[in-house]
Formats: sequence, C-alpha cells, structure tokens
Amino acid sequence: MKDNIHPKLNKVVFLDVMSGAEFVTTSTLHSEETKKIDGVEHFVIRVEASSASHPFYTGKRRNEVRNDQVAKFMAKVAKAQEKNKPKEAKPKAEASDKAEKPAKKATAKKKKA
Repeated sequence: MKDNIHPKLNKVVFLDVMSGAEFVTTSTLHSEETKKIDGVEHFVIRVEASSASHPFYTGKRRNEVRNDQVAKFMAKVAKAQEKNKPKEAKPKAEASDKAEKPAKKATAKKKKA
C-alpha cells in the first residue's frame, strides 16, 4: 500500500443531542470541542439523531418536538383557506335599465371549388 495517502483517524465521541447518548469510536472527523474519557482526549461530534433517538430504531414518535411545527403548518393552511374562500355573489341589478345587445350570428365560411 502507498504511504501517506490515508486520512488520519481520530478518537471521537458522537453525542446525540436528542437523547444525550454517547458513542465512542474512531473517525476522520474532528472538532474544536473535546472530552476526556478514561484519561484519553476525544473530539466531540454532535448529531441530531442516532439509533438512541431515531423513531425507526426506538419505535417512539417525537411528537413533543413536532407539535410546534404542526401548529404553524395548520395556521398557514387556515390562512390560505380564508384567502381562497369564494366571495359571496352580489345580486345583479335589473337588466331593464340597459338594453341588451343582440347576439351575433355565426357565419359559415364557404368552400371554394
């Protein structure tokens, strides 16, 4: 194998911000934040979802996080429905005041022989 072509492996701890779970491993990632585990410095990589918090793996729904988003969406839908509501038709005035125009007759074009 060629020398000096592989990336440097770092000791890292992945921190799940939703559940607080920590996963200690090695990775090519690094960060400014470090944490000492068993006397060894590890880079801290924060992740939003992992197997500890993802609904697919836990079987739980994260309704408490999504409720605010659902409420905002429902407010947008209600506002759009109000805006797109058909306006009530006003009764038409009597046509006796205005003389109606006669309808134009459609003329058929003659074919040239």
